[in-house]
Formats: sequence, C-alpha cells, structure tokens
Amino acid sequence: MVAGLECFDTGLIPHLTILLLGIGFFTPLGQSMAIKPLLTRYPSLETKFGRSIAGLILIMFSGFTISAHTLWMHNKAQEMGGGAFCSGGDVCDCASVIGNNDWNTMPFIGLPWGLLGMIAFAVFLWIIISIAKEPTASWVQSNLALGRNFAIFGILIILYLMYAEYEIGKICQFCTVAHIAHVTGTVGLFKLSSMHQTGDWPSGTKSFTGDTQKRERRKRGGYVAPKLSTEEE
Repeated sequence: MVAGLECFDTGLIPHLTILLLGIGFFTPLGQSMAIKPLLTRYPSLETKFGRSIAGLILIMFSGFTISAHTLWMHNKAQEMGGGAFCSGGDVCDCASVIGNNDWNTMPFIGLPWGLLGMIAFAVFLWIIISIAKEPTASWVQSNLALGRNFAIFGILIILYLMYAEYEIGKICQFCTVAHIAHVTGTVGLFKLSSMHQTGDWPSGTKSFTGDTQKRERRKRGGYVAPKLSTEEE
C-alpha cells in the first residue's frame, strides 16, 4: 500500500464529501458554491448568514452519519467478536480501536461512542435548525451559548478518545473524521456567534427556511388554497 494512503478507507468518501461541502460554505468559496439552481430553491444562500447556517448543517450532518457508521462497526465487532470489518494498516486500523472491549464504550455509562456521537450531533442540528427558523427570537443568544459550551465539552471527550487511540497504538480513521467534524463545527458555532447582532444577521422576521407560501406550494404539489376575503359570506 502507498505510504500515507493506509489511513484512507473508501467508506469515508460520502462522509468526507458532506463535510467538505459544509466547510466550503464557510469560506469565500461559499459564494461561488451557491449556484443558481441552489439559489432558486434556497434563496437564503445569497447571504453570509444563510451560507453559514447551510455549512453548519452539512458539517453536523456529516458528523451524525459517520457516528452512525462507527456505531454499526461497534455492533459488527460485538457480533463477530472482533475481525476486519474495515480496512486497516500498521498505524490506521479502526477494527482494533472500535473492536477494543476496554475502550469502545463510554466509562461508567457503557454506551457505544458512536451512539453518543449521533446524540451529540443531533443536538447540534436541533440548535442550528431552530436558530435558522427563528433567527430573531429572544432565545437565539442562549441557544448559541448552549451550542458553544456543548461543543467545548465535546472537545474534552475527543482528547480522551485520542488518548485511547494512543494506548491502543492504532488510529481509527472514521473516528478521526468524526473528530474533525466536531472541531470544525465548533469553529463554525463561534463564527456564527460572532455574526450575531451584526449587519450579517437577519433583522426581519424572514427565516432561513424561506417563504411560507413557497413551502406550502411544494407540500401541496403546486397548489395553494386562496385566502377567503373577510367580506365573503
């Protein structure tokens, strides 16, 4: 195997694609990524706030999907009693990490790390989507603070998991990508917080989700019932 490629499993491609798209929306490249078909469906991508929200959703969603993947690996390891259920090498071997009975669950609680990752990223998605729907709500600032604090706590968990990999002597490439998603998501939350109460933050009542009538039209297959006049009997 070519040096440097042993840590890459092709199963990472879908997760990495979503993650890189999310990161891209946070960079100046995000403006060029908002192509016309996307703008037609998601006009909020014209704004920095809209692209930041989209980027965070994609980043956290990639973390959720890869956490689900590692949970599957954990269950497979329990079923097989170990075994090669993912590609590995001298340094990178997710089977040796996820299949290690001493480190593959959270201490005291006993839940698989993949399941906890899914819960954590689901919480992040709830926070971001709630802010996207009501960016001018009074609770937005507290939700941003909740997201930041939760993200910082997650980084402490990542440091513990990196220590576990050091003790095992192997690197789990899937776990590493999940860690990257968490760290980039943390940076994104701080950037979104710094944007709050600036000119880049929506000041009206319009939400990231777009025009209500357009959403209703999509739900009803193009038909929106006309509003009755107050003068009609």
